[in-house]
Amino acid sequence: MGKLVVTLVFLQTMLLAIAPSSPARAQVLINMSRVTCADYLAMNDEQSNVFGAWVGGYFNQKTGYTWIDLVAQQRNVANLRSWCATNRGEFVMTGLARAASTPGFRGDPNRAVVKVEMTEITCREFINYSFDKSEAIGAWMSGYWNAARNREILDLNRYKANAKRVSQYCKAHPKQTLMATIQRVAQ
Repeated sequence: MGKLVVTLVFLQTMLLAIAPSSPARAQVLINMSRVTCADYLAMNDEQSNVFGAWVGGYFNQKTGYTWIDLVAQQRNVANLRSWCATNRGEFVMTGLARAASTPGFRGDPNRAVVKVEMTEITCREFINYSFDKSEAIGAWMSGYWNAARNREILDLNRYKANAKRVSQYCKAHPKQTLMATIQRVAQ
């Protein structure tokens, strides 16, 4: 499975459903649109980073761009934390949907100090990233592709199976882009 299999333990606090069958066959679905600010603020740093990457990918796809301005992202996280502190019962994605319509949300691609174009990341680069970086990119890609399918539900079983497929394909095709690989092998 390697480091591509992202462990999203933090999402257990946001479970939507667990099938009553045996644990090996339990289906775990998380409705990402139902995560409240209180849930978000209760996450530790690793959990909020992965959650933030997922919703970042989701809103990147919904607003039509594939790059990340890392400075704008840090600013957006700080603004979200501040907003959530006074709106604990609000849903995070509802607040982000409002914010995504503002010009400052995306940042300016011409002024970005650290700009990452997600469509250009190769399998080789992805496999060689640190676990934290590959975990964040994997979560971002999951959010991006779920948004493309109009899904706000994260199916952890499918997510893990896709991570394994992508990892195997990337090892065999290191020059492929990660986006093309996900399009080809993810289900």
